[in-house]
Formats: sequence, C-alpha cells, structure tokens
Amino acid sequence: MNPIDSFVLAIDIGTTSTKALAVLPNGDVLESCQRFYPTHYPKPGYAEQDPQQILEAVKEVVNDTLGNITETYTLKGICFSSAMHSLMAVAGDGKPLSPLIIWADTRSSLQAAQLKNIELGYFLHDQTGTPVHPMSPLCKLLWWKEHEPDQFDRVYKFISIKEFVIYHLCGDFLIDHSVASATGMFNIETLTWSEQALQLIGVTTSKLSEPVSIYHNTKIKSLKELHAKAIGVDVFMGGSDGCLAQLGSDAMNDGDMTITVGTSGAVRRVAGRHFKDAERKLFRYLLDPDVKIVGGASNNGTVIMDWFSREFMSTSNLSELGKTAMGAPAGCDGLIALPFLLGERAPIYNPEARGVFFNIALTHTRAHFVRALMEGICFEILSIIKSVEASCGPSKKVLISGGITHSPEWVQLLSTITGKELILSGDYDASALGAAAIAFKALNIPYNFKRADRTVFIPYRSLSGLYQQQFELFEKLYFKLESQFGQMESGMRG
Repeated sequence: MNPIDSFVLAIDIGTTSTKALAVLPNGDVLESCQRFYPTHYPKPGYAEQDPQQILEAVKEVVNDTLGNITETYTLKGICFSSAMHSLMAVAGDGKPLSPLIIWADTRSSLQAAQLKNIELGYFLHDQTGTPVHPMSPLCKLLWWKEHEPDQFDRVYKFISIKEFVIYHLCGDFLIDHSVASATGMFNIETLTWSEQALQLIGVTTSKLSEPVSIYHNTKIKSLKELHAKAIGVDVFMGGSDGCLAQLGSDAMNDGDMTITVGTSGAVRRVAGRHFKDAERKLFRYLLDPDVKIVGGASNNGTVIMDWFSREFMSTSNLSELGKTAMGAPAGCDGLIALPFLLGERAPIYNPEARGVFFNIALTHTRAHFVRALMEGICFEILSIIKSVEASCGPSKKVLISGGITHSPEWVQLLSTITGKELILSGDYDASALGAAAIAFKALNIPYNFKRADRTVFIPYRSLSGLYQQQFELFEKLYFKLESQFGQMESGMRG
C-alpha cells in the first residue's frame, strides 16, 4: 500500500476537551473532531473531572472521525497526547474509585509546602524533573494518604486520565515515560519509579502502572461501542501534551521556544548542553530518553478570561474580548491585574496566590478590566520566559499556540510585552500533530509535515518603556502581597 493512503489517528486528551485528528504522512488532516467536558470545583482548591465522561469523549471522537473517512484510506495506528499531572484511584477492573484530580487542584498545598524547601524536596525535583507543587501527583498522593487513609490503602492503582483511557481501550495499565516524568515520582535518568518518592508516599510499584516507551504499542481490544476500523489497530502510547506540542510545533532546534496560552499557559525549550536551573524554577519532562523539554507553566491562561466573561460580560468569544480590550489604552491608565485566580506555578510556585485588581479608579471601564487581565497574563508569561532564558540562553525563534490565537489583539499584546517576535502557525493542534509524528515514526512510515502559512507578530517598540515599568510594578505588587495571600488562606482554612 502506498504510504500516502495510510493515516494515523492522533488523540489529544486536554483539560477542556478531547480532540482527534486523522493525519496523513504529509501532515494533511483528513478529518477532525472535538468533544468538550466540564471541570468541577466542589470546594475551594479542588479541581475535578469525571473520568468516565472523558473516556466517552475519547470514544466519540474516534467514532465520529473514522466514520467520516472513506475506504480509500487505511488507519495504521492510534497515538495519544494528554494533559499532565492528573490523578485518580481505580479498582482492579479499572472502575473509578474517585473523581479525576487535575493539575489545577491545590488541595495538597500544605503537603507541598512541607516538602518543597527541605533536602528531600530538592532531591526529588532534581531526580524527577518535576517541581514540588500541588499540581504534582506526588503531592496529591501525600494529601490522599493523610486525608483518606482507608481508601488510600484499598485502592488497586493510582493512575492518570491517559492510563485510564488506555486501560479501557486496550486492557493494560501502562504509563509512558513522558507522562510519568511529570508525576514527581519517576526517575528521568533510570526510567524507573523513584524509590525515594515511593518510600515517602508509602506505596509500592504495584499501585502504579508499568512505565513504557512513548513508542510502545498495544492494540485496541474488541469493544462493541467503538468503530470497527479501530478494533485490533496498533495503539502507540505517545506522550504528554507539553512535550508533544514542542515536537508538533517543529521547535526542536536549540534556541526554539514555544509559548502556549490555552486554559493554562507554558513556555518551553529543548534542554541544551548548557541548561542549568540552580533556583529550581523549571520543569524537565521527557519527550524520549534522549530529549528533555524544559520550561515553566502557569495555571492562569484563557480560563481567566472565561471566568471574567462569564461573570461580567455578555460574550465569551476571545476574539470579541480582544477587540473590547483595545478600547482601553496600553497600561490601562494605571490599572494592574494579578491574574492568579488558580494560584500559580512558575516561577513563583505559590498555590495560595490569588487574583487582584490594583489601582482602580472611577474612570476605569470594562475595557480596562479586560485589557488589564490580558496584560497581567502576558506579564506572567514574561516572568516565565525570563526564568527559561536564564537557564537556557536567549531564544532565536518563538512560536505561539493555544486559545490565545483566537484573539490577534492579545497575541500582539503578548509580543509587545515580551519584546519577542511571535510566529503563529495555521497548523492544527500542535500536541496532536506531535502524537501523529510519534505514530508514523513507530510505524516506520516516512513522514514530512508541510507547514501551514505563518503569521509573524512584531513588538510595538514604542510601548516597550511603558510595559517595562508596568511589569516591574506587577512584580513588586505580587511580592508585597505574597505573605498576605498565605495569611488569608490560613484564615479561611481555620
């Protein structure tokens, strides 16, 4: 069979939705499908999803995508990308014993704080590449052991959403090295579960899935609710959404930086020979054993604009919000927003940080508040960029992706505030394209993705001085309030 008639199904299990792309070896997308699902916040600091709902979303996008493809093309493999840091408990038959606890959950703030600044915390960050933070499954399990000891002991396995999906489609409890490297429990040099982390938590490897390569393949078992074309097809594990986004963005050269601002945000580079992170502000996650993706992540991306538009605006459309924001001048007439509604990861790693509007005046309008939030998120991305470049050196090429791209005004704002030329590609979802590349490589099918036309956003240099002043105020304001956030949270818990 001519390889051009073959395609792979790349599935990205994200925080907001699951997407499937049917991808040809040249990168063309035959069909795509997306299903959305909610996040629940039952208590302060909790962020949960229904794993069964996500599994059904995966099945739906598989069925709908394959159902629209003619017999001219042959499905050769399926590969997965997924969000990191999720955790749930399952019984021996794979049935959920808990909701899915996602990256945004901060219930383990106390456990993270107790571990973060001691020698064991430093050691585990260095060994596993994962910062000590409530996002980490390591800290989530410490909370679980303390607060739900009976369930903790009864659980058959603790797994991520990707492991849950793989088990129910293929029948095996497997975790790829890429997703494992974001758990805080995996030794990224030996490619085994960390003895020190497991001893700290009090679990054995039997409570966790088997770590395997991102190229490891299994097969879809016979499921009556799944499209016939998928049954018996090779399933390749793939990796985490962040690492695969780097691959799918064609940003694998030294000096290539990617910025993603979706529900959350992230800045990433491939770790070069000179990478150093003396202050432990960054993550190091595996794409494969030879390639580490380094960077920092923010909790607060488009989810903040979703919240503001839902509560205070008549539209949730990011394009319209961007146009609204342009009704206020650069710098918002002195209004500054700290956008930390979900706490924050890099570079401050403070789950107790919260959102603030500072310097409000009667002259400020809705446009000012929308723009201030967008500027605040850009300032936070800039702070992560500074940490990444301090460890990796200057960036030569910067690519932008994520929900932010639905608002050209916001992308331009990010370019101006960071001082970076931002390259926006017209390609489909970068994480899914990365998963497709993994599948083609595993199948030994030659692939060469042609790249869509790209738009370049150039900073407005005339505003650089203003935004430098605003950024300095942004940082000073956070550090002035840092201790107050902790006192407020302690008071609420008390």
